[in-house]
Amino acid sequence: MRGAWFPGSLAAALPLLAVLLQPPLRAQEGRQQIARLGACRLESGQLIEDCRIGYRTYGTLNAAGDNAVLMPTWLYGTSGELANLFADHPSATRLVDTSRFFGVALDAFGNGVSSSPSNSTTQHGPSFPIFTTADMVEAEYRVATEILHLKHVHAIVGLSMGGEQTFQWAVLHPDFFDLAVPIVSTPRLTVYDLQSKRIMLEAIRSDPGFLGGNYTREPALRLANLINVQAVTTPELRNQSTPREGFEAFVAKSEAPLSIDANDRVSQLEAIVRHDALHGRSIEDVARSVRPRFLVIVAAQDHMVTPSEAIRWAHAVNAPLYVSQGTCAHLIMTCDAPAVEQRTDHFLKGEPLP
Repeated sequence: MRGAWFPGSLAAALPLLAVLLQPPLRAQEGRQQIARLGACRLESGQLIEDCRIGYRTYGTLNAAGDNAVLMPTWLYGTSGELANLFADHPSATRLVDTSRFFGVALDAFGNGVSSSPSNSTTQHGPSFPIFTTADMVEAEYRVATEILHLKHVHAIVGLSMGGEQTFQWAVLHPDFFDLAVPIVSTPRLTVYDLQSKRIMLEAIRSDPGFLGGNYTREPALRLANLINVQAVTTPELRNQSTPREGFEAFVAKSEAPLSIDANDRVSQLEAIVRHDALHGRSIEDVARSVRPRFLVIVAAQDHMVTPSEAIRWAHAVNAPLYVSQGTCAHLIMTCDAPAVEQRTDHFLKGEPLP
């Protein structure tokens, strides 16, 4: 971390002093920061030029430098949207207790904060290279080790695409952290997941305003937005929460433009389509080499990320498993936040699960 220090020889005294004289980490609380990594090489062999990763920090790194909890962003999400998951006091949505842990929220590639089709000056729009969830993790690892100077972290916690990155972390850097909490996520996509993401991608690409990604005005993407809303909850919730006479108003609200750029949306969806933390192996084979201990949380009725592969992973690594029965499904923090919060909090603190 920027305020971290590690014991060393006398020759290290001056650089250590420079680090120790920096402002306390609390002074950076929740502020958007950008890590500049030069170039980031991708699984494809291509490079992201002027590679940048956004991040925000919460709480204080301890003297041992081992209490960090990293949280990558979900699909279309930003680190700022993770803020209510970090708190130094109990709350219904707190997943990371910053009175005890040093929280780091990490912006994934393609979210418009980190390197993305929308903000690249040399690889703009559809010319931006294709990246994967593994590429996201490798860049985040560089932030943790090169920018924040972490040698080891306590845990990785992630929701949805953030959880997919959590699975990748466990496979790519199994010795770097102790605990993993993927929430409404999967180690690899099922056929149903692939189908739903294909529909989302086709809805974007077939929009008359998308123009192959070479648009000059942001396309409306009304159908894509409506499909996204349908995927994240359940028929039961929709029927209960939206009266028939309110249907047209609901559709109009669902079709409203999102704040994220269309090419950015495509880039992250493509990363999810390619997501496979097993890297072609079986869950049982990968489980034998997994070192972090897992708490797996899924939603039984999740249509956005179906739970079967995460459940198989939990059984394979002998991890505690919580299956939410809430009708909010993928939006688990809307209907079942207390159960998720309590289990995550207890697990991170080494306490018995409720």
